[in-house]
Amino acid sequence: MHPPVALTRPWPEDADDIAAALADWDVVRWLTTLPWPYGTADARDFIAAAGLDEHAIRQDGRLVGMVQAGRVFGIWIAPDRQGRGIGRRAGVLALSRLFLSGATEVHAHCLIGNDRSARLLAWLGFRPCGRTVLRSRPLRAEVQAEMLHLDRDTFQQRHAIALTTPRLRIDAVTPDDLPALHRIVTKPEVARMLLRYDPAMTLDDVQPLLMQSALLPPLRLAVRYRGQVVGIVGLSEGPPPRLNYFLDPAHAGQGLGQEMVAAVFAELVARFDPPEVLAGAFVDNDASRKILKNLGFRRGEDLELQSLGRASPAPAALYRWRPGLLG
Repeated sequence: MHPPVALTRPWPEDADDIAAALADWDVVRWLTTLPWPYGTADARDFIAAAGLDEHAIRQDGRLVGMVQAGRVFGIWIAPDRQGRGIGRRAGVLALSRLFLSGATEVHAHCLIGNDRSARLLAWLGFRPCGRTVLRSRPLRAEVQAEMLHLDRDTFQQRHAIALTTPRLRIDAVTPDDLPALHRIVTKPEVARMLLRYDPAMTLDDVQPLLMQSALLPPLRLAVRYRGQVVGIVGLSEGPPPRLNYFLDPAHAGQGLGQEMVAAVFAELVARFDPPEVLAGAFVDNDASRKILKNLGFRRGEDLELQSLGRASPAPAALYRWRPGLLG
């Protein structure tokens, strides 16, 4: 299970926490651009100038580190929070946002001897690509550093979305999953609740709709229950992105739909920080409408939608989710 970590902007009230963490020489000595000693005034200056690629790492609302993911990647964690997996989780979240923005690669530096950082960067997927000399402000000297590189494909291979809930495993769709998913999505009672599926579709017809990324939108994730593929949760490209999902009716009535959609939606929000997410549901799909309400979506617009699984347009509702919006 991931440690409970959220990324936000650094706030003015974080200055004391930043200064307290960076009063530790064992943190600052590996960060080449910081003054030493580091005080609250330095933290205030940093917060005022922080770029959009610099994220505060929070646990229970408290700042416990910073991560930058833009042209370069860098991270530090407060001494009392190290060794808990926070750096790994924050790195995955920040890099997911970077690659969502369209970036295809990112670089990093690691000072020779910083074994903790080297292990984290290797786990994230960074690969060495040479050495360089950097000027260290706290050390007041030139230092040797390893240059590292990470591309989007490597990151996806290592850190595509994969979740475990009390009853489910949710991860990338594989070719072996397609027959089961085709069987489910072409059931008339399933197809009529979706837009792009027709009961007459062949396996070849549905394959491009189901075999998509497990890292970035448009994405599709297979839901596995007791060793069987029982559904899909996906997110379309935006803006704003649209949440979509289906579950085999043979497994309805057990709360699996809520469990699978809630788990994936929480991960999507943590990784991508969307300002808004949409979802559509036909008015006669009570189960889907309940799922959306429980996730905090608000019914915002009534309309008619045409499903390939229906003979004519049918009444539907468009639901919207925004951070802090009550359902």
